[in-house]
Amino acid sequence: MTLATLDAPVRVLFEQLDQYNGPVPDMDGIGRILVEFAEDTEYLQHHIDRIRDKSGAAPIHCPERGPRLQIVHRLTGQMGAIHSHKVWIAATPVEGTETHRLYGVRGSGVTLKEETHIAPGQFVTLTPPNDVHAHGHVQGIGDAAYCLIFAGDDQRRFEREEYDAKTGAMRTLPVGDGGAWVAS
Repeated sequence: MTLATLDAPVRVLFEQLDQYNGPVPDMDGIGRILVEFAEDTEYLQHHIDRIRDKSGAAPIHCPERGPRLQIVHRLTGQMGAIHSHKVWIAATPVEGTETHRLYGVRGSGVTLKEETHIAPGQFVTLTPPNDVHAHGHVQGIGDAAYCLIFAGDDQRRFEREEYDAKTGAMRTLPVGDGGAWVAS
């Protein structure tokens, strides 16, 4: 799939990305264009419908290398595993409230540094090495989100870390391993 073959809204998003995605990506700019894209809820409805009422991810544009876009949904009260990406990430909900937890790494464990709840029109960004996080839905805080995840590359091309939420223990995810989908 080439940029020229994409639907117009997705093609425009990736064309806009060029002005922000340099050797040091402008994450604020990337977040802003993602939020603007997310406002086209009529266009995004068919992507949401692909994962409606399921926990999962649906690719929107995921080339072999380079920036990619997917839509992610976790069920009510379901948080993802604590993990790193090793690539830049921007996330914004199309609908619902996404809980985003940023962790600090100390020794072989993690500690919660910040928890934010983002609604449509808001975004979070991460850049390595400060990209250890979990995201999903917390019971009682809005509806579970359908969240756009914009990534600088395919995270599975890199050795990454995943952490046990209860013990903080870390395991290395080898290249190709997608990790746990939800926290245990």
